[in-house]
Amino acid sequence: MKNLILRTDRLGKRYGRIQAVKEASFTIPRGAITVFLGENGAGKTTTLKILLGFLKPDRGRFQLETGRIGYVPEQPVFFHWLKGEEVLRLTAQFFGLRWADVDESAKRYGPTLGFDTGLLPRRVETYSSGNKKKFSYLQSLILSPELLIVDEPFSALDSVSIKSIRDLFLKLRKEGVTLFLSSHMIAEVQKICDEFIIIRKGTIVFQDDLRRLKENYLLVSLGRADLGSEEVSAWSPSWRKKEGVVELLLFRNLRTPFLHFLEEKKLTAELGEIDLERIFLFFA
Repeated sequence: MKNLILRTDRLGKRYGRIQAVKEASFTIPRGAITVFLGENGAGKTTTLKILLGFLKPDRGRFQLETGRIGYVPEQPVFFHWLKGEEVLRLTAQFFGLRWADVDESAKRYGPTLGFDTGLLPRRVETYSSGNKKKFSYLQSLILSPELLIVDEPFSALDSVSIKSIRDLFLKLRKEGVTLFLSSHMIAEVQKICDEFIIIRKGTIVFQDDLRRLKENYLLVSLGRADLGSEEVSAWSPSWRKKEGVVELLLFRNLRTPFLHFLEEKKLTAELGEIDLERIFLFFA
């Protein structure tokens, strides 16, 4: 686990008849930005809650290599009677932090987050949705986490704030912080993603390094699906037939012989570069 901050092994969680998470095994590399992708109800939030200790898995296990974890939920909720500064003070007391250090962190991260620290004397309940989200980031960042877990990092934020958060993630990664982001906004997380994990119906279907995937593979789309499974599998173990189209991940070094194969079969195909949205839809 030297270069990993987290490893899960066959995690499972059921709600009645619903198997929310099934045999989920994946790893989180240290010091990277890992993006967790899946459709609504795929099991992303349940998995995060297991890792954070909010839920107990029915089966499987996980190993975390740090106790300094920050968490920003999709929709932060605070006790309605507490002011922002009181929330930070209580957080500091609970984790044994000096208020002077917390105050310094608040002044440091406030401008980066686009959060006006002048709001701290007010009750958090009175903040706008966007400011509640930013304040939740602030609450986690005063802990100086080694691992920051964020569920829907850009929810409730405007376009300027989204860019600020993206820049913050890159800055934190440079400082050695590991980030695990669960998001539907693929176009945004693609700009900062190192590693990605795709979960489908509670099962992890793919994990890879985005840069490595782009450098080594092409996404091929054939306009007809009458090729045999053995023929397609000979070119790639990762392929699918959907709506009359064959799609496969093709190793770049096989591009030339594959084009010769298409010519012999009198087939045409679209060979495209890989991006996060295309690879997500491929495994969806």
